[in-house]
Amino acid sequence: MSLLDLVFPKTCVRCGRIGEYFCPECIGLLPPAAAICPLCQEGSIGGVTHARCQRTFGLDGLVSIYSYNDGIREAVKRLKYRFVRGMAKAFVEAVMERIDPLMVSFFRRKRFVVCPVPLSSSRERWRGFNQAALLGEILAQHMDLPLVRVLKRVKDTGALADLKVRMTAGERQMFVKRYRSTTQQAMAERRFLAEKKVAMRRGQMKGAFEISEKLKVKSAKFLLVDDVWTSGATIAECTKVLKRHGASAVWGFTFARSGRAF
Repeated sequence: MSLLDLVFPKTCVRCGRIGEYFCPECIGLLPPAAAICPLCQEGSIGGVTHARCQRTFGLDGLVSIYSYNDGIREAVKRLKYRFVRGMAKAFVEAVMERIDPLMVSFFRRKRFVVCPVPLSSSRERWRGFNQAALLGEILAQHMDLPLVRVLKRVKDTGALADLKVRMTAGERQMFVKRYRSTTQQAMAERRFLAEKKVAMRRGQMKGAFEISEKLKVKSAKFLLVDDVWTSGATIAECTKVLKRHGASAVWGFTFARSGRAF
């Protein structure tokens, strides 16, 4: 045990027990994320994009390991906002315990390369590191895949959590007229606001990324790594840029997935 561990001991993100970030008892209790098509968000074997949902510049599939709740939310918070870099290694190890070995074999056999989603320079300076890059480096080692950084962020879009969405008077009146039950109205309004937020986020992300090394993109297969899938707008925009420059396949890989995006 290092001096740092004595001063700041590791504690389980779920139960608080001293020793590990994911204790042996809790790691098996973390809720998995169901495999879904990244376009329609409906169930899909292995996370493959449904044939009916495929787009020329869209994702070919999505792997998200855990649901974004319980201890996973705490793990992400420690990594991103408390700057606990050691959390990244523990996170990857937790993922490797849960991921289907057949998926790892698929990415190796098809010669995918790991590409972390880039962070804005201002946010990376504030945090001191890019959490997606840190996770991507360790994941690439564990999966025995090459790591590349062919994307650069050219626009600071801010965090999704900071995006404020409000309903106009006209929109609210529309729901009042449509629903007699206040409960149904409230549920419909929440869905509407969530979809409106995703649409705004997609608009924000347009033009946020560029290719830094074009020669490494053509005909390559990419595993785009990020910490959490929320709206899907960030990975979707990265995918669009990669495919427009000749990438033959792009899959998203996130350590957690939060709710239904759109």
